[in-house]
Amino acid sequence: MGKMPLRTLRLSYCLVMSVAALPALESGKPIPVGAGDRRAPLSVGLSSYPAGWGRVSGARQPDLFVVAGAHSPEPGLYLCRSKRSTASGVPVFGHPEKVLYPGASPKTFPNCTVYQDGVSIRGLFLAGSELIHAVLDAAKLEFVERGRIQLDSLPRAPSAVGVLRRPDGGVELLFSVSDGSGHPPPGPGSRDPDYVPYDGRGIWRGGMPYLALYAVHRDSLTSGALGQARLAVENPHQVLLSNRNLTVVNLGLHHRRDVVSGSQFGDMYYYRNHSSGGLDLEEKRLAVDVRGVALRHPIIHNSPIAYPDPATGLSGLISGGEGALCWYRFTGRFNADSQPVFAEPTPVLEDQALLYAGSLPVPTIVDWDGDGILDIVAGNSEGRVLFFRNCGSNDAPAFASGVALEAGGRPIHVQSGYKGDIQGPGEARWGYISTNVADWNGDGLPDILAGDSLSRHVVFMNRGTRRQPRLDAERPLYLDGLDLHGTWRVRPGVGKLGNRMAYVALDDEDQAHLYWRLDDFNLTDGGKLRMEDGGLITANFISAGGTGRSKFELFDWDGDGLVDLLVGTPRHHSIPSPQTGLPRADGMRGATVLFLKNTGTNQSPKYRFPIILKHLGNPIYLGHHEIGAAAGRLGTGGPNLVVSREDGRLFFFSRSKLDWGQSR
Repeated sequence: MGKMPLRTLRLSYCLVMSVAALPALESGKPIPVGAGDRRAPLSVGLSSYPAGWGRVSGARQPDLFVVAGAHSPEPGLYLCRSKRSTASGVPVFGHPEKVLYPGASPKTFPNCTVYQDGVSIRGLFLAGSELIHAVLDAAKLEFVERGRIQLDSLPRAPSAVGVLRRPDGGVELLFSVSDGSGHPPPGPGSRDPDYVPYDGRGIWRGGMPYLALYAVHRDSLTSGALGQARLAVENPHQVLLSNRNLTVVNLGLHHRRDVVSGSQFGDMYYYRNHSSGGLDLEEKRLAVDVRGVALRHPIIHNSPIAYPDPATGLSGLISGGEGALCWYRFTGRFNADSQPVFAEPTPVLEDQALLYAGSLPVPTIVDWDGDGILDIVAGNSEGRVLFFRNCGSNDAPAFASGVALEAGGRPIHVQSGYKGDIQGPGEARWGYISTNVADWNGDGLPDILAGDSLSRHVVFMNRGTRRQPRLDAERPLYLDGLDLHGTWRVRPGVGKLGNRMAYVALDDEDQAHLYWRLDDFNLTDGGKLRMEDGGLITANFISAGGTGRSKFELFDWDGDGLVDLLVGTPRHHSIPSPQTGLPRADGMRGATVLFLKNTGTNQSPKYRFPIILKHLGNPIYLGHHEIGAAAGRLGTGGPNLVVSREDGRLFFFSRSKLDWGQSR
């Protein structure tokens, strides 16, 4: 058989549906998956914590309850109805549906566990010093309160609750309880200029609390005092810093009532239960992969629940955190050290989904694979970089779900580690890679340049071909022989200013600074960027961990031949000055996109006071954390914008519906 044309190969890969069936981009709305099976990783908010399962819809597989955590667009409890599994056994669910629960309000989310108990679906909700017992009214999608238990016998308020039903009708309640040692370091907080996270030795000055595992036997879940609490495992040092879920798993004969817990840093802990009716737990072991290596969840706040595998009836695990949900298939085996063996995690899927780019994504519009059609490349807080192939056209885009990019033969995965994050080792699993894509060295190939959680500035040089990109491992960018430094989580503005390649970032004073490309890995100083009146461009009015976070885009937005600045901001930015800057002076109503018109020249730019972009007359506000904005001729009538939201959604904004003060 002859070699297929590249366009035919592309269509085969993307599995594009008919043009009439393609979901069109709608201005001001998230971009849907428009190619392949139209599935994407399942996420219900900035953070997605599985709470349990129950048989609500009557499907062969049970339905899933998931919590959307803090700073999600709509925090709360959701039901995701089961659709089917893929050929490889990965669970697939429908769109999340809001579920009411005791004490629910628009800005709150529950800490809870949900489980099937005969024909009833029960929820246990932690509420400070109380545990609320509720039963699901499936018709109303509401957990109705049935009683409150006072958690008086625990040393502190628990962070997680689990339940193990006894054959006699009673229950064993499990709780994770901190040892009470404080996490923040002494002195000013992480937004104060005098904040000191590490001492002179580089050691964290705060505490690192451990969680103990407590158990209480109860004959029923009726209201009243909790009862006598006991250590479920003698060693109180079970989980470092935090966890959310304690789940009972069925791992086969003699393992039908074991327990699994996650951790903030990603470990998966397994507790063998020797009791056939109650609770008699061994000391923790680590669950492992097929190589015998301890599992490490890909995102922070690992929060597993047991979910039955329809092929075996045994428990796989669904886990979340700040990102989408993952599925861990149980292999049916234990190794020689009695550790359960699970397959590598794969994304839990949502049918007919919106594009999902990971939490706090930072997009770029670029023809990544050289076919003349604009794609999207986006970094995210997980520390990964995703490629969204456009299987349609520039005028009628149809994006496939994201694929993780590799560099140097390995998946890109930035992690800050023990000392890398300004706010301490509790944030070791965040990477905040803030990517831009440009032909950095003029060889016709798109390269990736990025800032991240470690305040680094790095480049991934493309050494492949135009149709087959191949990234080298990251290399630092240097200024005067020292790696470029400044404030953290900055997406650099990269592009030509005149005939020179420019690189714009925030410097040590948290101010916009221009650098010029010297070679692939070295820069020269172009000085601080300035406003029309000669003033500097400062990003924030708070300090320490509140600095940085600007997402710069160099683009001639108003079409006058001068390259302007578009800046994606967090809610607390104050550009260009701490006293009068935006969006602070507009009431900090949310993360937004600022337009700074260049009224100088491309060789020596200067900028007019910023304008918050408006869509259909309303300022663009998308969440709390920083957002990214990318301009390009994607969609008709461009250039248009793709703007990210902190929960991983990518919004399309048509130029025809945007206002940036054109009449001025």
